[in-house]
Amino acid sequence: MLKIATPISHLFKEHSLSRQIIDVSDCLECRDRTIDDKSLNQELFHCELEPIHKLTEEDFGFLENIKNQKKNLKLITFHMATSCTQPILEYSKIKSGMFEAGGYSYRRDEMLKNAKDNFQMIKEIFGAEIKIAVENNNYYPTEAYKYITDAEFISEVVSQNNIHFLFDIAHAQVTAHNKGISFDEYKSKLPLNKVIQLHICSPDIDTTSNIAYDAHNHPDEFKLQEVSRLIKQYPHIKYLTVEYYRDIEKLIVSINKVKEMT
Repeated sequence: MLKIATPISHLFKEHSLSRQIIDVSDCLECRDRTIDDKSLNQELFHCELEPIHKLTEEDFGFLENIKNQKKNLKLITFHMATSCTQPILEYSKIKSGMFEAGGYSYRRDEMLKNAKDNFQMIKEIFGAEIKIAVENNNYYPTEAYKYITDAEFISEVVSQNNIHFLFDIAHAQVTAHNKGISFDEYKSKLPLNKVIQLHICSPDIDTTSNIAYDAHNHPDEFKLQEVSRLIKQYPHIKYLTVEYYRDIEKLIVSINKVKEMT
């Protein structure tokens, strides 16, 4: 059964707003910065750690803490944000910023090896009952994004580690635009046979640079139609997540539109 899983955001700081969000959601998605939130039904945790990088004992300790705190956890998802250890956030070309390469840049084979080692440990921490997935990121034209948004690379990480896929539709749109390929072509090469969750919002395009970016706008009609197509084509999808945080009324409207599809 499909569930609406809404992120715990700054809107939860005001009880009346959090109550409205909880009332229209089936469950909640926790993030690193909201790990101490005590709201009920936190079935998902979207973690900023990148298993394609080398993880430390401290990182694994943080994951142990997630497991211990979130007793209702059903799914934990991870980023694959950059291919370097110390990315530098640059704001000169788009409002949301993009990473430039910094620190050590991993080779493709190194990231696949890191993923294999890390997911073995992550599975030991969370056990067989909690699902594990990785999310596709935006592609921006810098060396910081080398390999990590390639559909083939994402598919290898998912298949080699027998994990699931969190499909961020806006990230895929951004990547397709910035790589100069069609959205459908890019999407067709992603591991959608393993998709378990959709992140739903609308991107934007910087008019000066013509670079698309993840603006986290409320879902437009194209996005809603895409969600409808995906859940019909891939009935194994379990969670739908609207990633919009600026206006409570638009968030509620967007959630209700998505709910109509479930």
